[in-house]
Amino acid sequence: MKPAKTIGAVAAAIILATASTGIYAAQKNSPVELTADTIEYDSVQGIMVAQGGIRLTQDTAIITGAKAEYNTKTKEAYVAGGVKAVDRDATLTAAEIRAYGNSHLIASGDAELVKGDSRLTGPKVEYFTDREYAQVAGPARLATPDSVMTAGMLEAFIREDRAVGKGNVHIVSDKHKLDATADQATYYGAKAQESPNKVILSGNARAVQDGNTLTGNTLTIYLDDKAMQADGGRNKLVIRPQ
Repeated sequence: MKPAKTIGAVAAAIILATASTGIYAAQKNSPVELTADTIEYDSVQGIMVAQGGIRLTQDTAIITGAKAEYNTKTKEAYVAGGVKAVDRDATLTAAEIRAYGNSHLIASGDAELVKGDSRLTGPKVEYFTDREYAQVAGPARLATPDSVMTAGMLEAFIREDRAVGKGNVHIVSDKHKLDATADQATYYGAKAQESPNKVILSGNARAVQDGNTLTGNTLTIYLDDKAMQADGGRNKLVIRPQ
């Protein structure tokens, strides 16, 4: 016999370890509903295992998958089998999700985090809720309404609306008529406090905008103004006649 309060606490822990990690922090005292084909709980080991049609619900957060495990002693959670976590304007999907405490999350296997109108994808997404920081293993891709950035690795500073791409960075923006490549790029979104809608390219940087090509070691692109600036080393600008 599994006490309802114990199962509820375990389900709440999984909700907090997954949905709240970068999606939305559900209230700890909110009612939790866990449904599955089978639910087993070992109170001695502190391990809960649920299998078949997993559905965890708390407040606005809903997590579905094929299997879920949680260790009440280590506070480690594992959800596998077409995992999908949805809360308000955020959706996280992956083959599996591992959570450590309530602050560290690793989504693996075609991981995709959609937050508002931005989409972050890669084979593995690692997220730290206390810093609102995500790291995506390559090939990584960040799609926003304005542009698409691909790189060998991506870092997303969600609170700052800033993203850093490293290794074979490629940025394409139809809106701003921009195609740029570099070893590294820092993208400042529309909500960034430091020079919003700006891209800084460094290392073998090349940017083509409106047919004009600028190459150099460090390039700064002001997206709203359709302006480019080159600094450091030898730079080259090729202007296409209108």
